[in-house]
Amino acid sequence: MERINASSAASGSSSTAMVQREFIVKEVTDNSTNITRPMVIKEYKKIGEGAFGSVFQATLRVYNNNNYDSSQPWLGPFAIKKVPAQTDYKSRELELLRVTDHPNIVKLRYFFNYPNKKDYNKLYQHLVMEALPSTLQAEIKRYRLSETSLPLELIRVYAYQLANGLSYLHSYSIAHRDLKPSNILVDPQDRSLKICDFGSAKKLESNAVSVAYICSRYYRAPELVVGCQIYTTSIDIWGYGCILGEMIVGMPIFQGKDPYDQFREIIKLIGPPSHDFYSRFVTAEAATELYKFKGSKKTRSFEKMFGSVVNAEGVMLLKRILRYEPEKRLTAAEITHDEFFEALEAT
Repeated sequence: MERINASSAASGSSSTAMVQREFIVKEVTDNSTNITRPMVIKEYKKIGEGAFGSVFQATLRVYNNNNYDSSQPWLGPFAIKKVPAQTDYKSRELELLRVTDHPNIVKLRYFFNYPNKKDYNKLYQHLVMEALPSTLQAEIKRYRLSETSLPLELIRVYAYQLANGLSYLHSYSIAHRDLKPSNILVDPQDRSLKICDFGSAKKLESNAVSVAYICSRYYRAPELVVGCQIYTTSIDIWGYGCILGEMIVGMPIFQGKDPYDQFREIIKLIGPPSHDFYSRFVTAEAATELYKFKGSKKTRSFEKMFGSVVNAEGVMLLKRILRYEPEKRLTAAEITHDEFFEALEAT
């Protein structure tokens, strides 16, 4: 059984198109109980789309004894992420979401495979996760359009929860590897925050090689920009600093036009890297490109860029995060104990 009625109502954007699609899946696994059973899926709104898949808002209900029982309650709403099923090897994202359990990490509720509605020979993995009403990206934009910045207290609340979620992931050597405001869910009403989209996440092994072309450009750590393939969870800490800065000023703080121009933008704020950084992290290919920036200097100030919104502790926190050498950046656990968050304990 499948009923489809789609329209492009709503905002006129394909990413928020209204969808009415109802179908039965014979094997849906409950992540909390590991019980698999038939369920009815009702998709009614596309809420996101990317290079690897799409996200729909949906509700689910139990399908009893092959009967379409309308008395069964609808569960949700949930966010269903659809990506091509990886039939040759296990899905890393599914494996990670099945075992993570933290208030600042999005929870996986159900999962199942189902054919693409346009091509039934192509199987898609469906991850059914808890849904929050907004993203940090949307909230930053909302405040920017009203020509204000996020209130300092709200910056603290969100930044603390983000560090708390990262601390949990990093304690298991899991790097998110695509930390950015659009991958952070928030509820403006209760001010809760959850990290989502683990499609690039990976458990890092010591001294193991991983791809360098990871993370969205504006949030990519310097060692990744220059091609380093052996890195640590500290790449997420750099992304965290970029997000904290963006919450303060209302826009990305490093907006390079290409990967190497991104490095030039970083130099403008924190100055040129040391010879030690070059010798440890820069590949031969990157060195040729970076030579063009020889003589580039620091032209911006942390205090002038961020000091009108956050206090001295907030500026100092950013300085202790946005550093070239990964081991010199604060860890996520250290960030949660930073002086910047002491005001939260008093409330």
